[in-house]
Formats: sequence, C-alpha cells, structure tokens
Amino acid sequence: MWLFACFTQYNLATADSINTGQATGSSAQAVIKKQKPATGFQQVENFPALLQSGELQMSDIPDPHWNPNGCIACHRSTKANASEKNIRYKAVEKTCYNCHSPRFDHRYIHPNNVRPDEKMLAGMDKSMRATLAKSKNIINCTTCHEVKLQCQSNMKKQKATNPKFFRGGPHETRTQLCFLCHDKNQYQRLDPHKQIDKQGKLQAKKCRICHADPMERLNNITDINQLQFNAKQNLSTMCWGCHPWTPHPGGQFTFFKKESGPDHLVKPSGHIEQRLKEMTQKNHIAFPLEPGTGKIFCATCHNVHEKNVIKNPEKAKGADSKKRLREQKICSYCHLK
Repeated sequence: MWLFACFTQYNLATADSINTGQATGSSAQAVIKKQKPATGFQQVENFPALLQSGELQMSDIPDPHWNPNGCIACHRSTKANASEKNIRYKAVEKTCYNCHSPRFDHRYIHPNNVRPDEKMLAGMDKSMRATLAKSKNIINCTTCHEVKLQCQSNMKKQKATNPKFFRGGPHETRTQLCFLCHDKNQYQRLDPHKQIDKQGKLQAKKCRICHADPMERLNNITDINQLQFNAKQNLSTMCWGCHPWTPHPGGQFTFFKKESGPDHLVKPSGHIEQRLKEMTQKNHIAFPLEPGTGKIFCATCHNVHEKNVIKNPEKAKGADSKKRLREQKICSYCHLK
C-alpha cells in the first residue's frame, strides 16, 4: 500500500470546483445531481467503485481540502458537527482512499502500512509520534499530514504557508519533512532523468519509472501513441511527484500566488494545433501531445530523456538542454510574436 504523501496531489478539480465544491465533469454531475450543490460529497464512498468502472474520472471529483464545505467528505456530518467521533471510517486512511488510490503509484512518495525504526521515531515531530501511538506505530496518511489544520480559524494562512498540511510545517524545503525521519547525509533522491550510467549504458530500471512497456518493446516503439505509461490518466501526474505544478511559464513555483502563468495543460485550439504541426515539420522537431486526449502535457515542451536515450533526431532534440526544453524559443511554435 502506498499513500498520498509528500510533494504531490491529484488534479482533482478545476479552480471553480475547488471554490464551489461542485464536480465539473458531466458523469460526476449525473452522480451527484440530487445532492446539495455546495458539497457534492454525500456519495463519496461510491467514488472508488465509480472510478474503477470508468463512470467517474479523477478530474470530475471536487477537492475537499481547504474547502469549508468539504468536511462531509471525511465526516458523516456537516462542518458544525464534524469531529473524530463521526469520521467515516475508524481507520482514517480508508477515508483517504475514497479519493486517493491505495495501490502502488510512483507519484506517492512514501509507503503506507510500515513500521519506522527507533532512530526514525526519535527524530520525528512530537505530533507525528502521537499519531503513530494511535496506529500501533504503523505509518498511515495522518503520520505526515495533519488534516485538522484545514479546520482551523486561520485556514487561509495555513493554506498559504503549508498547503499539503504537513505536520511540523511550514517547512522551508520540500525535503525538510523527510529529514525528520531519514538521515540527510544518506538520503538521495532518485533522479529519473539520469538514464545513462557512467559507462554510457542505458539504466533500464529508470525507464520503468514512467513506462509500463517491457524494454524489448520500448526499443522498437517509434510513436508516443504506441507507448503504455504507468499513469493511466493525465501523464503530467508522473512529473508532479517531484515537480510541484503551478501554471507556467511566467512565474516561479510558489504557493503564494494564485496564478503565476497560463495553464497550458489543455487541448490546443484548432489554429494553435495547426501552427504547432507546421512549425514542428518546418524545424524537424517533435512536440508530442498526450495520447488519447490530444492535450499538452509536461513532456510536450520538456524532453524528459537524457541525451542518447532517444535515437530519432527529431524526438531527441532538447535532451539535456536548459530546463529540458525541446526548443529554447519554444513559445513561437504555438503563438505568433
């Protein structure tokens, strides 16, 4: 079991659905059409089955976090009467699993249902140890995430400084929380972009981080539409485990700005798509769109592979470049000056 922990989040809702608590997709509207428009969470326990059947998509589900109307997603009660006594499940992580998958996914940075050793316990934040005492020293979602922070009167301040409601936060860096348990001198983050070893050989294990295809098949694939990915929906989520997503270009990754740039992770309009096609053909370069949806995703603009991994020269452009951009003057491929 893996939990939804450090540095990442599902793209559960658009800005409007976060503000109103309403689902945005037509399938979700059919599911919750009889519910109060201010919440949309009364049938949250049905979400896993609906997601499994395909009747509901992750993008259809409103985000209850930091939402004054979201209490009912975790409690069998409205905000006024919400307490630990009426949480939906005694095992709190089961409540989380209504929206967050408990199955293995490399977007989830930390394992669930494991027991930390004595050395790790000694370095933990006091509130983390107190929570572990309630779960027989077994790590679950609330070991790192202090859900109650979203219920405090100064919610807006907490959301700005500690958006993932980490215990002991706000933390200056994303890894500061990790070093409460892990030895900073021994801790090394896996870099999936380092795909060639010092001897110049491909590190096949790195490919498996994103790709579901066996290596023998990967070696013969020539088009992105032939690939199978570990992320079944929204390929950009494979990047968000390490890279916090803030709409860009045009700004720094920050939690203090509502907007730091336009959201490019959308299906390009007809004239944009036509210009992109013409420009890529003219300059012999590839700007792949997400298979199935035709949307722009992270790897449309950024070449996530190291140099010499991709043999096709058009698809290999931008490898190891500044910001891994496929082309430094990238805006002109879609937009007129």
